[in-house]
Amino acid sequence: MTPHTNRDIDTLPFPQASDPLREQGPSVCLTILAHPQPTMIGARAFVPQLLEGHSVSLSRLSPDFTTPDYLVTQPISDPYASRQPTQLAWRDGVLLTPPPDCRWVVGGQPLTTPRRVDAAQLDRGVVLELSNRTAVLLHMRGQPQILSDCGLVGGSEALDAVRRQIIRAAPFHVPVLISGETGVGKELVARALHDAGPRADGPWVAVNVAEIKSETAASVLFGHVRGAFTGASQDHDGLFVRADGGTLFLDEVGEMAPDVQAMLLRVLETGEVQRLGDRRVRKVDVRVVAATDQELDERGNLRSPLLYRLAGYQVRVPPLRHRLEDLGTLLAHFSREEMARAGRRNTHPWLPAGLVGQLAVHKWPGNARELRNLVRTLVIQAEDDDRLGQGFTLKTWLGAAEFTPPARSPTPIETPLLTDDAVAAALARNHWNLTATARDLGIARSTLYLLIERSTALRTAADVSPAELRTAWERSDGNVDAMAQLLRVSPRGLRLALRTAGLLESGLTSDDREVTP
Repeated sequence: MTPHTNRDIDTLPFPQASDPLREQGPSVCLTILAHPQPTMIGARAFVPQLLEGHSVSLSRLSPDFTTPDYLVTQPISDPYASRQPTQLAWRDGVLLTPPPDCRWVVGGQPLTTPRRVDAAQLDRGVVLELSNRTAVLLHMRGQPQILSDCGLVGGSEALDAVRRQIIRAAPFHVPVLISGETGVGKELVARALHDAGPRADGPWVAVNVAEIKSETAASVLFGHVRGAFTGASQDHDGLFVRADGGTLFLDEVGEMAPDVQAMLLRVLETGEVQRLGDRRVRKVDVRVVAATDQELDERGNLRSPLLYRLAGYQVRVPPLRHRLEDLGTLLAHFSREEMARAGRRNTHPWLPAGLVGQLAVHKWPGNARELRNLVRTLVIQAEDDDRLGQGFTLKTWLGAAEFTPPARSPTPIETPLLTDDAVAAALARNHWNLTATARDLGIARSTLYLLIERSTALRTAADVSPAELRTAWERSDGNVDAMAQLLRVSPRGLRLALRTAGLLESGLTSDDREVTP
């Protein structure tokens, strides 16, 4: 097969064209998360006039919402939602002024008097429940661009950033490293890269490398010939040969055994494989896409040479808590699939707004995978095919859910000297460099990460929302070190977050390549 030599480079250049999404800036947006009409889920209404000092009426009659397919524009139109509007006005956030006898619920609390949703709440999003039938997310976001969905469900700004990265990277023959928390959909992103590129008609081979044992790794990766070892009764093609002309997806690459990492590095550098027991060397044309849920900025287990080889281009998939406007679309998608799988007559059930409001405040440590498990539970428990979640509470489900958050390290780190203030002071003293801070405090980096994770006052760059990144970028005039001081996060982790948001050129910089002993 002819190698894909066009655009065959080690590091993907970042397009320099202006980005209309950033130029237009964010505005106040209303996104429907739950509605009796399934086609209205995900519909948006932008109300930029709020930022211009004008008030906006929200009721079943206004404003108009545009569906995700851009085919329908209409108001909420639910007869159970009040005609009497709640007024929205900008007061360093959005001030909600309800009419008499309002039955709305905002952020889990009845709206009986005027209430202000501040900028921090808008950044994450606040759910407005209208008569327990329609749930609307009040949040900030930029105007969407019309992109291919790339097989990904959702229309959030964070997910659109991932789509742009897929579209940019797909034509290039360059390794891609996909990072993100467990359950965010890294394999879907990898498959989208394959399907959108020139290798779409070639083979797609996926493997969880954490399950490859050291003693069988060479055979699994490169193959063997008959008689190469005891039990080798016939020739066997390894993963690289099977993927020749296409894409090899290596999942959980951060869990790969060190000796297997060395084998993988060699074939990535030479493009050649040699089956066990075979004297011949075979040239292969394989694009490698790898995925990990480990943090790679300061604490990953990948050896540096392999990390830099795999990271010709990096894509970070955002957690569900950073793309809350996709919650309704994902719920509808999973409900449709699970209802069909269960043989139910109605594959378009709707969830009450009150339940969606509960789900919106959950942190979703298992991300979309955890959400699908919840929907599966709802379908199993459903007594009415037209409506899911009757009598269901998130608290009850969390107590019985199969998902268990990863266990914390038992390392005793709570010492009198390592208070939040002490850690924050050390971070500031070391310019938010985590390696230097850990050395300053006399602790391991993993311990420092645990301290930050447990703290309510500290955070990592992965916890900074896209909107806050844009604001800090503008205030710092694109100076990453200044942004790190402003946001109080690691500069190296911040660079990864900026690349994901499309604000910084992708590819490893000299700073990223530093290996601190």
